[in-house]
Amino acid sequence: MDFNSPEFYTLAFVIAMALVALLMGKRDKSPGSTHIVQLATTLDGDNEDDDVLTLQHVGNGRVLIKREGFSLAPEETVNLVFTIHDDECLVVEKKGIKRRGTIGNPARGEVTVKFLRPLKYRIRYESQLTSTWATFTFDASSPDLKRVTLKF
Repeated sequence: MDFNSPEFYTLAFVIAMALVALLMGKRDKSPGSTHIVQLATTLDGDNEDDDVLTLQHVGNGRVLIKREGFSLAPEETVNLVFTIHDDECLVVEKKGIKRRGTIGNPARGEVTVKFLRPLKYRIRYESQLTSTWATFTFDASSPDLKRVTLKF
């Protein structure tokens, strides 16, 4: 093969572009998973806190999630919808059972989840109840308490 021929340089260019595409190509994420859990809520008449979310690893692969600063009418429920792809987690807080035309009382809730692996997650938490959100990291293997204030 002649190193000065146009065919050689064309072939070298095609191989170089294939290598660049291979190295810079988008890696496939895991298929992901979705989990829906219900908060165990209690009405709290003197709850004057901001929208606060607290997470803590409590052992055996379980994470305790506490939520304060929202309002619920009696018999209303709150669900958390987790969508997890590798180390990225989107949590959407939604009302499960709604009662229209009723005024809510300050409430708080908590739930223990068992499906978070011992990773450092990048979490986006969105509350449809209070129209607030937060983005943060959480190490699901560390026993340290993570307290996050949700903002508009």
